[in-house]
Amino acid sequence: MNCSDILKAQQKCKFVQNYDPQCTCETISVSNDSPKIVEDEERLIRQIYSPIHIDEETGNIKPLAFNDVKDKGMSVNRKTYCSKEELLRKIQSKLNLDKKRGKDRTFFGAIQAICHDIRSIKTDDDRRAFCVYDTANKNNVSHADICQAFSGRVQESKVRAKLRKIFSKTPVGLDDLFEN
Repeated sequence: MNCSDILKAQQKCKFVQNYDPQCTCETISVSNDSPKIVEDEERLIRQIYSPIHIDEETGNIKPLAFNDVKDKGMSVNRKTYCSKEELLRKIQSKLNLDKKRGKDRTFFGAIQAICHDIRSIKTDDDRRAFCVYDTANKNNVSHADICQAFSGRVQESKVRAKLRKIFSKTPVGLDDLFEN
């Protein structure tokens, strides 16, 4: 297997579960458009959209916001490599595409986590639960994907709950996100 095959896979995380469950490809840049591999100390930003990711009554993030880790990859942006303006353009582009597809969504805010904390999540049998790959493209050099490194229904909800706890609890606006 070539690590760049992860980037080409439609279902990145299913591919990882079959060919890289030990996350060895994290040490190699999987994308030629990436500035470098995702480092442990990096802050990762997850965009939150209403109504799919947030319970509008409580303001709580829904578990659905983390489901992409099991198949296609949970998209995040690497704060070090993106600006508020770039992220705003990406958000607007996504909203326009959703609108064309008949999906009425709004940007609610962003949550963030430190990569090391994500990589430190373990399964009950002490295996790595998640891999984080640099999956940049020409239009988005800050893009990365978080993938669940195993398949198995029993553990999936447990590790996704741990992932959810690592990310900030409340989405913040881009002004607040890029303030510090």
